[in-house]
Amino acid sequence: MSKKLTLLSTALLIATAMFAQQDTSKSKSLEEVVVTANKVVQKQSSTGKVVTVITEDQIRQSTGRTLTELLNTQSGLFVNGANAPLGTNQELYFRGATTGKTLVVIDGIPVYDASQINNSFDLTSIPLQQIERIEILKGGQSTIWGSDAVAGVIQIFLKKEAKRLISPAFSYSYGTFNTSRLVTGVSGSIADVCYSFNWNRIKSKGFSSANDSSGNKGFDNDAFEQNNIQTSLSYKLSNKLTAKTFGNFSTYTNGLDGGAFTDDKDYNAKNKNNMGGLTLLYKGKTYNLTLQGSYQQAKRTFVNDSTDISSIYTNFEKGNYEGKTYTIEGYGNKQLCKYVNLVGGVQYINQHTDQYYFSIGTYPYSYKLGNDSAKTTQISAYSSLLIGDIKGLNLELGGRINNHSIYGNNATFTFNPSYKVDESTTVFFNVSSAYKAPSLYQLYSEYGNKGLKPETSNTYEMGLQTSTTNKQLYLRIVGFMRDITNLITFYTDDSFNSYYINQDKQNDYGFEVESSIKLGKIGKWNNNFSFVDGQGTVNNVKVNNLYRRPNIIANSSLTITPYGGITLQPSLKYVGTRLNGQFDAGPTLQPSFYTIDCYLGYQLLKKTNLFIDFHNITNQQYFEIVGYNSKRINIMAGINIEL
Repeated sequence: MSKKLTLLSTALLIATAMFAQQDTSKSKSLEEVVVTANKVVQKQSSTGKVVTVITEDQIRQSTGRTLTELLNTQSGLFVNGANAPLGTNQELYFRGATTGKTLVVIDGIPVYDASQINNSFDLTSIPLQQIERIEILKGGQSTIWGSDAVAGVIQIFLKKEAKRLISPAFSYSYGTFNTSRLVTGVSGSIADVCYSFNWNRIKSKGFSSANDSSGNKGFDNDAFEQNNIQTSLSYKLSNKLTAKTFGNFSTYTNGLDGGAFTDDKDYNAKNKNNMGGLTLLYKGKTYNLTLQGSYQQAKRTFVNDSTDISSIYTNFEKGNYEGKTYTIEGYGNKQLCKYVNLVGGVQYINQHTDQYYFSIGTYPYSYKLGNDSAKTTQISAYSSLLIGDIKGLNLELGGRINNHSIYGNNATFTFNPSYKVDESTTVFFNVSSAYKAPSLYQLYSEYGNKGLKPETSNTYEMGLQTSTTNKQLYLRIVGFMRDITNLITFYTDDSFNSYYINQDKQNDYGFEVESSIKLGKIGKWNNNFSFVDGQGTVNNVKVNNLYRRPNIIANSSLTITPYGGITLQPSLKYVGTRLNGQFDAGPTLQPSFYTIDCYLGYQLLKKTNLFIDFHNITNQQYFEIVGYNSKRINIMAGINIEL
């Protein structure tokens, strides 16, 4: 570890010295991007946290994609399943961490699926067309955001209400696999009342999830259909106090297959994901207070009937999995003086699940988990002191105490200093701890263990971000190490009894490079490169275990506006070799692959945009998981209207 730190420190010092030698007589500040990494609005240049912002324009230029396809283009992120048929399970790996170790936040509210083994939220339930902005916050962030924020946080901001009385919007696109997307809605403001209502419908005939290795078995297409309704209503009670209620209701159905290289013509799933709540926001002269409560329901139903039998062991199977999460959180920030801001809050989370599964066949099996017993609560208190721009020095120092109804207490800390070398260059060093509480399934299922402790981690980050004096070039270099202890693993003892235990350790490290180059007045060239590696420790034995996670990911995107309202955006993605999953088919090491996409947009009128989006235009064939298909060449074309 010391050698890695020394090498990284040396590289950063050299890079800092090089940029410090710039002529700063005409220096301008780093691009002033506003972020909410600490639950308080601040300029990105005033925090040492590693934050990437996906803007409204970037989302608009990704209209032909899903949310996970867009996330897949970001530094440090790899979503296994993003290029599979719609409805496929999305495995989100962030900086090499396993699924469930990235917290998803929607409009300030952490979201979960309490019925999942790893408690992770289903990103398929949020259509990209309903999103206005995304902030990707890297590193251990449990001090401010709580459990699951081990590798980072993905914060999603849904579209806001329009300022006018009535502002309708319409979008329609159609493409390969008979895929259609329809988005329609209206929003506006009347005196002190703001409102919005949006409906999103996606329908696709899809393609087979399982790969037909011989090409003549007649595998059926796995269709997908989704309806999503997003609503919000806010009322300005006074000049300082605003109340807002919101709801997001999603239902989708999709076909499934029997496994790798195995078709199943009557295996289907139905997913519901509903969320609603109320937020009160009070804005004082030197402080802000927020009180929010939310309810989340996730329900998944799987049915595999007997008309087509894909397994010799099962003739019929059905499973229902429902999880509910209630959150109440109050937090605020107080400007203590010009340079010091205090952030703090209290959070309450209640989760429970109701699950059952049964199958008929060679080995009949049934399983039930009731919500009367499978439940947990967490109560946390946290605080963070933000010191800003004292002769170039910025500092965050914070801590969190959490009480869990099963395992008791745990705590985290954050130490995040950064220094502005000049108006164009900032260096930073972060040390933070994080945790992931055991899920309801890991605690209460037939394999459950109520003696489980939370997984705990320490993350170390070091890096710099800089730009040239004329803002034509932006560069960020970050190195990180993450050590996880009390890793929760599925264990089978000598008597063939299986259950979850705290056993393993995990040590990961890597680096990321992100750059943006402005091409005069006609465009911009964005690039990112990520490297991650690591090892697990099982019974004091080192093992290579970054299953399904590539060591190297690179993305390059060129955005050009050569003439009038035309926008051209070719992009390249490279995914390096990766270890196959422990129980996956195929060779141990999966080969690298690349895809080339191209977006073409035309601003027909001030509020009307036409687009055509080409994906995988070289028609690459590759497996994200061996035996399961990924999209070959495909196209989406459509129109967006915002009045």
